[in-house]
Amino acid sequence: MLKHFLKTGYRGFKRQKLYSLVNLLGLAIGMFCFLITALYVKDELTFDRWHENADNIFMSSLEMQREDGEKFNVRPSYALLKALKEESSEVVSAVNISRNNWKYYQLGDEWVQTNQFYYSSPELFEVFDFRLKYGDETTALSEPTDVVISSELAESLFSGENPLDKMISIQGQGELKVVGVLNPIPTNSHLRFDIVASTNNPDSRYKDSEGEWVYGTGYNYFLLKEDFNLDNLFDDTKKLLARNGVEDIAAGYDYLKFSDLYLSQQTQRYNNDMFGGQVKYIYIFSLIGTLILLVACFNYINLTTSASISRSKEMGIRKVIGASRASLVSNKMVETLFVSFWSLVLAVIAVEMTLPYINSLIGKSLSFNLLQSPSQLVLPVLLLIIVMVISGIYPAFVLSSINLSTVLRGAQPKTKAGLFKKSLIVFQFIICSGLLIAALAIRSQADFLINMDKGYNEENIMSMSVRQEGQRLEYEVLKNKLESIPQIEVVTSATLPIFPPAPPLEIKVDGRDFAITFLTGYADKNFNEVFQLEFVEGVDFTQVPESELGNAAIINETAKKKLALNPALGAELPNGRKVVGVVSDFFFDSAKSEIQPASIVYSPRNFWEVQFSYRAGNKADVIAQVEMAMKQEFGLKSAPSMTELKTITQGFNFYDTETTLKTIFNILTGMVILVAFLGLFAMATFESNAREKELGIRKVLGANYFHILETLNKHFVGLMIVAFIVSVPTTFYLVEKWLQAFPYRIEGLESFGLSSVAIIVLIAIVILGAHSYLSTRKNPTEVLRNE
Repeated sequence: MLKHFLKTGYRGFKRQKLYSLVNLLGLAIGMFCFLITALYVKDELTFDRWHENADNIFMSSLEMQREDGEKFNVRPSYALLKALKEESSEVVSAVNISRNNWKYYQLGDEWVQTNQFYYSSPELFEVFDFRLKYGDETTALSEPTDVVISSELAESLFSGENPLDKMISIQGQGELKVVGVLNPIPTNSHLRFDIVASTNNPDSRYKDSEGEWVYGTGYNYFLLKEDFNLDNLFDDTKKLLARNGVEDIAAGYDYLKFSDLYLSQQTQRYNNDMFGGQVKYIYIFSLIGTLILLVACFNYINLTTSASISRSKEMGIRKVIGASRASLVSNKMVETLFVSFWSLVLAVIAVEMTLPYINSLIGKSLSFNLLQSPSQLVLPVLLLIIVMVISGIYPAFVLSSINLSTVLRGAQPKTKAGLFKKSLIVFQFIICSGLLIAALAIRSQADFLINMDKGYNEENIMSMSVRQEGQRLEYEVLKNKLESIPQIEVVTSATLPIFPPAPPLEIKVDGRDFAITFLTGYADKNFNEVFQLEFVEGVDFTQVPESELGNAAIINETAKKKLALNPALGAELPNGRKVVGVVSDFFFDSAKSEIQPASIVYSPRNFWEVQFSYRAGNKADVIAQVEMAMKQEFGLKSAPSMTELKTITQGFNFYDTETTLKTIFNILTGMVILVAFLGLFAMATFESNAREKELGIRKVLGANYFHILETLNKHFVGLMIVAFIVSVPTTFYLVEKWLQAFPYRIEGLESFGLSSVAIIVLIAIVILGAHSYLSTRKNPTEVLRNE
């Protein structure tokens, strides 16, 4: 059976090498794209579902409402969690998990920063399936000094030793004892830890929230019994809130299924998983992967159906010697299976080779190891069957339906495939032009966001933290030391360009209270010598008397408008400070968000970052001088971490999604254009071969190159025009929908439509023109010799 399969498939492949190679490459590209998108979609849909009790775990949420009707979320009460755990019959166990921003731990002589430092309790191992490689899950995190660490961190800190009862230095908390090491956490988990400390740790601030029934810290997770009833849990929640005098917030409580949190954007993620947890990208990538696979399959159908005419005599002879239609169909399906199988092999090899790059590109940890995980064979096997059926059924029936008497008379066999073939060609060019328009629009929007005028200077500026190696350096001493370096021009401190989050600010409008987002940044007096914000009114801090600095504020134009300050200078802000200056709006967040009202105030106790401007072209010398100065003045053992200001926003991944989308669409567009135009070239080759006698006669009668070009290719041009008529407005609509999510966006998509049409037409002209030229080079006497 296997021998017959290989022999039949090989004969079919060898008989028409060009078409077979085009089909092999096209199907391999289509299968590759489909496998990658399928791995991504599978990873997304199974996120957080690996916990045994995932369907019984719920996270509480609390939504409150301001007087103006605006709704906002707050962290639910930790006291309520403890009470529900003790009193509700629906709750089996409950745990709170809270994150501490940017902790430092000591690794040798260096202090290493982590954004995965959490607080929790032993119930963490009851509610979730986080297992310990070392340690006791029932007692871990019971004591104030307990910490559980990840297996990766254990390897870094203790190099293969059993780390239990070893001490780890945490900035601001001293020595903590390792009581457990986590097994590696599956990659499709939004909860990931480097270090988990105990909620009993004094630094955790859980003691402060014990009697608080409205606001809490962290996130509350509840493991409910098997036959749970959420209505009963809501009733228990209302009773407890009423008992503690806060029954008015009960209506805002909700319990969200843990396994649904990720795809409903209810989780916090601190990695570079750019497309994770967004249902729209599941649809987008699923659609694109399927369309590219269909383009490859349709390419196969077109080429195979066209080439089947040259095999009409073979089919006629087979029928004469008794072959049934079923046997002809099965023989053709075997040939399709042969090509599809080897295409799949190429696709799987390509996936294995490119997956590390793809993971780094999209911030995922997708895996495709058929040897270690045989269950993953299901996907490629199903894909092989689908491709074989889609690609093989129609050509097989067309080939087996050729009329025997027509073939034996020597006439050209006729099929009813003309309209169908044309439809498939149109479909291919619709996808090509659509993806190309989308790629051009995404590239333009990404470049537009990245290159927007941010409203402040970011050239030749370095930023560094005053926290180095677990200690806070004295700002004035640090500033003076840096100013002594000749290449450094100005040294200051500011939270620019990233403002810290702030609670809503209560204001009065027409006698009514309203809450608005109002951000506050902190800066030294000379900050504008570095950042060069544009003042439209007033002065900067260097011109404010020392006695008034503590009460002064500089606001942006948006704040002036929102607060209706007219005039703004001298006006008192709701926080009590007086406006001494107004600056033009500048971006202190991603340009994907509207600029919010903001103020800059002088506050030396909040100087956590130091920025300094340096002479252009001296970056390497400046870094070396700063490193030497830090070691001499403060005894640092390692080089201080410094960042160019213009790369800080990149560090916050503001535009990574758009930049990555740009790369992805460029790759996908290139692939689909390659598949479509390979098919176009192969079909043009077949057309010229099938009509070579006609072309020979035309040349004898005096036809020139351009006449031959028109004769061979005018129907392709007509099909491309139909494709553009369908593709351009459809893609414009979809791209406009995508752009609506951006408050600052490009306008006018017409140029992208024209560019797409021009690129595809140009490629078609080159391919078809070159092929037509080769057709005109044939000697008519050689073609017509046997007539």
